[in-house]
Amino acid sequence: MRGWLGGLRWRVPLQLTAMLVAGLVIAGIPADEGGTLPGVRTAGEGAGPKATLRVMPLGASSTEGVGSPATAGYRGPLFAELAADGIRVDYVGSRHDGPPGMADPDNEGHSGWTLAKMIPAVGAWVAEADPDVVLLHMGTNDVNSGAKGGVAAARLDTLLDEVFVAAPQTHVIVAGIWAPLPARATERAVLARLTPDVVARHRALGHSLEFVDTSSLLSAGDFVDGLHANAGGYRKIAAMWTTEVEGWLAQRRAAPVPPVPAVTR
Repeated sequence: MRGWLGGLRWRVPLQLTAMLVAGLVIAGIPADEGGTLPGVRTAGEGAGPKATLRVMPLGASSTEGVGSPATAGYRGPLFAELAADGIRVDYVGSRHDGPPGMADPDNEGHSGWTLAKMIPAVGAWVAEADPDVVLLHMGTNDVNSGAKGGVAAARLDTLLDEVFVAAPQTHVIVAGIWAPLPARATERAVLARLTPDVVARHRALGHSLEFVDTSSLLSAGDFVDGLHANAGGYRKIAAMWTTEVEGWLAQRRAAPVPPVPAVTR
């Protein structure tokens, strides 16, 4: 599990090697002689010498960008950060929204949706988009609407089942709730405590995913309304996603993950 404390990043000791390798990615060390990323599919023909990373921003209003429409929430800053580090990104998803001139408006952000509402739909979205990486931020609306933390965790588990049935080889980065939700602080904490267990179950099944505890990522001044981040808050969120994506790519370069067999049911 990875997380943030007081704006400082921490990892368990076993991740130290991955951190060091991640520095090579940022420094621009090529993935291999051909410049491609092991285990990452290149989108389409003629994509050039560098692989294109298919990234699905998946979530509710914060994924859509409510609070900072001029930046499409975190999507605009994240796209720019990854491009600056030499990572070619293709956002994927059934929705297409953002400010005028946004380089890539594709996403799967559904304002107001809960995990419960998303479960029946997410498999078709993921199957159609075929993402290499899913940036998943869900659970805020479940907890905020009265769901117990344990119920939200069970819903998250079911949603991940649907994602991995649709795309067994995708990598999912699960971000915890970053809104404070003071009236639901206990259940918010329960969900954060149970999510690593959900992630561990899926890892035991051979799935590629991780959890980022973002409960202390943002401060009070990073919100426009106590629930949605402002432009500065979304820049912090984008930096978090950048670190996670680049860390995963570094691990793939160091030790490519074998293909995961298709799941049948």
